[in-house]
Amino acid sequence: MVRFEGENMNKLVMFLFVVISGFAGVASAQVKDKAFYDWTVYTMTMDGKKICYMASFPKSKSGNYKKRDEPYFMVTYLGNDVAEVSSSSGYKYKDGSKLSVELGTNKLSMFTSGELAWAKDRQADKEFIAHMKKQNDMRVKGTSTKDSYSIDKYSLKGFSAAYDRMKGLCK
Repeated sequence: MVRFEGENMNKLVMFLFVVISGFAGVASAQVKDKAFYDWTVYTMTMDGKKICYMASFPKSKSGNYKKRDEPYFMVTYLGNDVAEVSSSSGYKYKDGSKLSVELGTNKLSMFTSGELAWAKDRQADKEFIAHMKKQNDMRVKGTSTKDSYSIDKYSLKGFSAAYDRMKGLCK
């Protein structure tokens, strides 16, 4: 399966951003399936296609920022055994900056664009997911356009069960 690109990717990302941010009106298009400890599985239909994703919010937040929206980490299942990781730290990222993710002793990065960050390619998505299945938590550090930073700690409790459920819903 081909990665969502161009206008379709922009529509999906913006829709999911609005849904995760909790704005009313659009949220009725998503269906909360089930929570697995700190991860929740959702489904929605876009352009006649069922989309499944899972999301979590940080257990702790720190940094030198003054104000930001709610950060989140998300995995979207695109079918054909393809899943994509993405994140938002709740602010617009500094141009050219990378989102730093620590999973145990593994240090990974994501490229940023606007308020969102992604793994660089399918192989990196698989690497993120494999490490997330093996760890108890992860630390995510980002830098804003104002040169402030945030460090968010996410629990990975329930990640594997939520991932399996998400894949099962959108086979």
